Amino acid sequence: MSKTPQEWQVVLGLDELPDAQWVEMLNALEGRDTIDGGGLEAQGLTASVLTPDEISMALVVESAGAAFRTVRQDQHLTVRQAAEAWGVSPGRVSQIEAADANLYLSTVGSAALRMGYRAKLVLEPLENGPTIVAALGDGKS
Repeated sequence: MSKTPQEWQVVLGLDELPDAQWVEMLNALEGRDTIDGGGLEAQGLTASVLTPDEISMALVVESAGAAFRTVRQDQHLTVRQAAEAWGVSPGRVSQIEAADANLYLSTVGSAALRMGYRAKLVLEPLENGPTIVAALGDGKS
């Protein structure tokens, strides 16, 4: 049976209701043991079972701005408080958190460091090839 946005909000411990597209995806995946295109067992690998706490701790967001907003909210900061704590203007916090923000990678790295996080760029191959991970920011900001 499909869950409502309100039910998913409670199950996942979200601050806001998930949008219709996300609810549709969650309802489609609920109760499935594997996701199409998976096949870890076929490769001789097994996936670890995640506890509900681990699942609720794993956040998937649709933009860098949403990730930064999630960090700020998790730290229980208003935009003004975040601006003070991170040494930027409130307007800059709002710009960085915008869903359509077009941010330089250096901005992502330095903003993450100010928030107490390390940012990484992960390039995952669509077919064959290695996953490439690059650190963003030098840790000096």
